[in-house]
Amino acid sequence: MSRVGNRLLYPARHIRWKIIAPYVLLTAVLAAAGTFMATRLVTGSLEERFENQLAESGRVTSDAVVRRERQHLEVVRGVAFTDGVADATGDGDAKKLDKLVLPLAANSRAELVEVLDTRGERVFGAHLSDAETLEYEPIDDTEDRISWTLVQGVLGKQQDELGDKFAQIVETSYGYVLYTAGPVYEGDKLVGVVLVGSLLDSFLPAAKGEALADVTVYDFNGVPLATTFADQGSNDEADLTPAADVVGGFSAPGALRESRTLFGRDFDLLYGQLVIRDQAVGIYSIALPSSFIVSAGGATRWQLGLLFTLATGGVLFTGWLLARSLTKPLLRLVKAARAVSAGDLTARSGVHTLDEVGVLASSFDLMTERLQRQHLATIRALTSAIDARDPYTAGHSSRVGQLAVMIGADMGLPESMLQHLEIGGYLHDIGKIGVRDSVLLKPGRLTPEEREMIERHPRVGLDILKPVHLAPEVIAFVSGHHEKIDGSGYPQHKRGSEVTIIARIAAISDIYDALTTDRPYRPAMELDEALSIMNKEVEDGQLDREVFSTFQGLVTRWEWRRRSDPALQGFRLPDDPLQQVA
Repeated sequence: MSRVGNRLLYPARHIRWKIIAPYVLLTAVLAAAGTFMATRLVTGSLEERFENQLAESGRVTSDAVVRRERQHLEVVRGVAFTDGVADATGDGDAKKLDKLVLPLAANSRAELVEVLDTRGERVFGAHLSDAETLEYEPIDDTEDRISWTLVQGVLGKQQDELGDKFAQIVETSYGYVLYTAGPVYEGDKLVGVVLVGSLLDSFLPAAKGEALADVTVYDFNGVPLATTFADQGSNDEADLTPAADVVGGFSAPGALRESRTLFGRDFDLLYGQLVIRDQAVGIYSIALPSSFIVSAGGATRWQLGLLFTLATGGVLFTGWLLARSLTKPLLRLVKAARAVSAGDLTARSGVHTLDEVGVLASSFDLMTERLQRQHLATIRALTSAIDARDPYTAGHSSRVGQLAVMIGADMGLPESMLQHLEIGGYLHDIGKIGVRDSVLLKPGRLTPEEREMIERHPRVGLDILKPVHLAPEVIAFVSGHHEKIDGSGYPQHKRGSEVTIIARIAAISDIYDALTTDRPYRPAMELDEALSIMNKEVEDGQLDREVFSTFQGLVTRWEWRRRSDPALQGFRLPDDPLQQVA
C-alpha cells in the first residue's frame, strides 16, 4: 500500500471511507432511482389527465354543437307550426312573418332566422343586432340560398333516418353560420323553408368556455372557418391549418391527434368530425397547451429532487455519524500505534469502550506501557553501566535526563518530547565507553590529545546508537549536549539556530549537574556559584537565555528532589581518595 511517511496516501482506503463509500453509493442510486420513478409516475399521471381532459373537451364541444342544433330545431318547428306562417310564406307576406317569427326567435335568442319560398328566395330574414335588448335587423344580403345543400334537401322533400331537417355551415356576409333548415307545409303542400342559424364567431367562444380549450372549425379541406385563437394575436390561417395527413385521415371515422406550436406555444390538438343529425358538416379541433405538462413535470422533478436530496443528505449524515462513532476509537488506536512505531512510547489510545475495539485498545495500551517500562529499564541499566566506570559521575546520566524532563515540562513541551529528553539524558554520555579510563578518570589537567579524546565521545555515542534506530530527538540530545550557541561547543561546533531546543536543554542540564557534583579535579560547587558561572555563559552567548530562565525557576524544586530521591544521588567519594582507588 502506498504511503507518505506513516500516513495513507489515499484517504479512500481508510476504514471510515470503506464503510461510508458503499453506503453513499447505494443511497445515491436509490435516491436517483426513486426520483426517476416518482417523476415518471407523476408525469405519467399528468399526461393521462391531459389526455382525458383533451378527450373530455372534445366531447363537451360536440355536445355544445348538438345542443345548439336542438335549439335551432325548436325554433324551426316553432316557426313552421305557428298558425299563419304557412299562409304568409305562400303569400310572400314579410310583414306578417315579422310579427309571427320575431317573437319566437327572440325567445330562443336565435341569431339568424330566415323564411324562404319554394324558389329559395327569401321572404323574411332577420339577424340579432343587440343581444342585450334583443333587437333584430333585416338581413339585407342578396346571396342566392337555392344553392345551399340544406335548402335543396328541404325543397327536394328529402328525408333521412332522423327526418326532414338538415344542417350545414354556410359562408354569409355576416361570417360563417351554422344553419338548420326545416320545411313549412300548408296541409300536405310544401310552401317554404325555415332557416335558423348561429354565427360560428359567437358560438365558438361559448363552446370554449364549456370545454376549457380553444376550438377551431374547418371545412372538409382543412381550411379554418372560425376559431377562438383569434384572441391569441394572429388570424393567419396558415398557423391553424392542420397537417395534410390529419386532413386525409378524416376519410375514416374517429379522432386524430397532433402536437404543434401555435402562436409561440406548444399545443396538443384533437381533431374530429363535426356531426349534426348524423351528418358531417365540417371538422373541428380542440387545442390544449401541453407546456403545462413540461412545466409541471419540471416542477415535480425539481421538488422531488430537492426532497430526495434532503433525505439523502440526512441519510448520509446519519451514516457518517454512525461510521464516525464506529471508526473514531479505531482511528485513535491507529494514531497511537503510529506514534509508538515512530518511537513515542508515551502514546496511548485512551479508548475505553466495551466493544471489541475497546478490548483491542486496552490491550494495546497495556502492551505499550509495559514496553515503555522495559525500554526505560533497559536504558537505565545501560546508564548504570556507563556511570559505574566513573564513580565521580555516578547517577549523572539519570539526573541529566530527569532535569531535562523538568525543564521541558515547564517550557510546555509535549509528552512525547519529554520522553525523548529523558532517554536522551540517560544515553548522552554513552560514548564515554570508548574513552580510556586513564583519560576519563584523570584527576589533573588533560593534555590536548586527551581533550580531543574526551570531545570525541558524542560522535562515539552516535556510532554506538546508530543500529538502535532511536528517535531523532534522542540522537539530537546525544550529539548536541556539548554544543554552544556561539559555536564554541563540540563536536560539530554548531551555532545559532543550528543548535536545536533539545541540545540547548541538554547543555544546561549537563553543565549544571557537572558543576554541582564532585569531580576528580575539584569538589562540587554550591548552587549560587554554579548559577553564577552558567549565567556568565548565558551573557557570553553560549547558553540559551530562555532555557536558563526556565531552569532558574525550577532549580529549587530540582535540588529538593535530587536530595530526596536515592536513584538520583549516585555514589559520593570517601574523604580519603586512596580508599576509592583501592
